[in-house]
Amino acid sequence: MRRCLTHALVAVAMTAPMSALAQENNNCPPGAWFCEEVEPPRDPAAEPPPAASDEAPPAEALPPPAPPPPPGRRATRPPPPPVVVYQTSPPGQPPQVIVVTPGSAPPPRVVVRRVVPPAPPPPPKRRWRRQWGVNFRMEGLMMGREHGGAEEAGMGGVGISLRYRPVPAFALDLGADFLAGTDYNGYQRSETPISLSGMLFVNPRSRTQFYFMGGLNISHADVERPWSEVGASGEEFVPNTEYDYFGAHGGIGLEFRLSRRIALNIDALGFVRSRTDDGAVPEFRDPDTGRTTDTSGGGLFRGGLSVYW
Repeated sequence: MRRCLTHALVAVAMTAPMSALAQENNNCPPGAWFCEEVEPPRDPAAEPPPAASDEAPPAEALPPPAPPPPPGRRATRPPPPPVVVYQTSPPGQPPQVIVVTPGSAPPPRVVVRRVVPPAPPPPPKRRWRRQWGVNFRMEGLMMGREHGGAEEAGMGGVGISLRYRPVPAFALDLGADFLAGTDYNGYQRSETPISLSGMLFVNPRSRTQFYFMGGLNISHADVERPWSEVGASGEEFVPNTEYDYFGAHGGIGLEFRLSRRIALNIDALGFVRSRTDDGAVPEFRDPDTGRTTDTSGGGLFRGGLSVYW
């Protein structure tokens, strides 16, 4: 009993100086119950790098400023990037301009880039199409008054033609006309000529086209002679006399194209013909010389409207 008490006192006496020495030197073994919990010192090398933040970096982290310019020389700044302008012109629409500006300050220069669309293909060449047409016209006939012609001689009428134009410079015209009035001898006459003509166009691609016209014709006429003249002359034929003719004609004209399908025309034709019937009495007689003939001629002036398809 006395030995145990002695051992305890010895242990207490040794503990006091050891605790003071441990606090002074901070050399406590890990897990010792007598050591105070103190935060161990930080090691800068072992610490992780700080996380990035929105704050501005310290002055040490910024790049060094540009060296100042030498004395007497103004500082220059690098030029800003140029403005890029795209200009497009699509077919059939007004041009559209697109401006791309890299900054708010106006740049010292502008670069324009034009986007040009490809050229459209050339229009197809127009090919000539053969045309058919109908010509409606009015006309007047002039006859000379020499060698005993009547003062009131003159005839007029209307006509129609079927026209075929296979090529631009040439056309065929098949026409029929009806004329009535006073003939060379002063008799009342009605006549129906039928003609086949060729038309040669000098400038077929113009709006106003000049042409030459010529061809052949046949005609049938009915002449009314008074009974008094028949009895006085002693001729043996009835007052209503018929004549048949065959002849040729030719002239010039103008065609005014109002549109692709409508045209106006005027022309002047001269004709000469001879009788083909079996009449024994000559048609014309010169009272001064007594000469007779069955050949006649005149001038025909026409104006009309043509419709093509």
